[in-house]
Amino acid sequence: MASPENSTGSDAAPLSTVLLPHLALLLSVVALGLSFVGIRAIMADEDAAASLGFLRYGIATLLLLPFLWRRRVIMPPLRIIAMVALLGILQFGLFHLFVNTALEDIPASRGAVIFALIPIMTMLIAALAGRDTLTGIKLFAAFLSIIGVSLAIGEKAFASEAAATGWTGELLFFMAVCCGATYNAFSSRLMQNRSVVLLTIIGMSAGTLVIFPVAYGEGIAEVILYYDLRDWLWIAYLAGPAAAFSLFLFNWGLQQLSPSQAAIYVPIAPIMAAAFGALILGEHLSNLFLVGLACAVAGPVIMNWRRR
Repeated sequence: MASPENSTGSDAAPLSTVLLPHLALLLSVVALGLSFVGIRAIMADEDAAASLGFLRYGIATLLLLPFLWRRRVIMPPLRIIAMVALLGILQFGLFHLFVNTALEDIPASRGAVIFALIPIMTMLIAALAGRDTLTGIKLFAAFLSIIGVSLAIGEKAFASEAAATGWTGELLFFMAVCCGATYNAFSSRLMQNRSVVLLTIIGMSAGTLVIFPVAYGEGIAEVILYYDLRDWLWIAYLAGPAAAFSLFLFNWGLQQLSPSQAAIYVPIAPIMAAAFGALILGEHLSNLFLVGLACAVAGPVIMNWRRR
């Protein structure tokens, strides 16, 4: 499918068709932003990150399975399945564990600023692997997104009372960013002309299996019994709209666009998390929040709708 970056002349697709992948990515990151609020709400009651991840992605996988029964799906070669599974382990397994372990040492706002590095890391990894091109306009858009997140929530991230005792949390969060960026860089080409639903299921299943031993060590059975109705409502959201639906949309966007075009939307997620946190939890918003949001939104606009 054509994208604004590569559609020209009479071969250009209708505007509505061109915009669909971008709308899918935007909806995906907005749902992801609200999921951060849900994760914080659940973790405040029960500090069992792996158990939550196992339930979230396990239920999300089950929700996606019926969509395979209604269509004829061609299984990809074993090599592709193995690569998708490895990428799923990075994105749905290690990424989850790194982030939640890091948040024990650093404030979520500082993690969000590090999270904003995903676009530029995706660009670098994809360029080194020969899966995307690295241009000045792409780098500018990525840095603009980082500035946007820093302006929107950075004052809380680097306040004196938020200081950490070491660099372990920052390092773990950066490792998570590398996992997410690697997933973005390599998944785009793997999903070309293949079932996005099937590959999403394969990736999430692999990540869920990796999380399970850690969840078992947390005592997942006891954790499940501890969850109250509010927790289960949040888990239903995390597994449905914020995982099965959101990740399908993101992977479909990755299929249609280049890795850098898709990843540039990711920094909008932590800014939306701050907005939802203020709306639902009554948290304080930075005075520069709207400026930061404008910068983060400008990143995708500059990269994808620039003059050709």
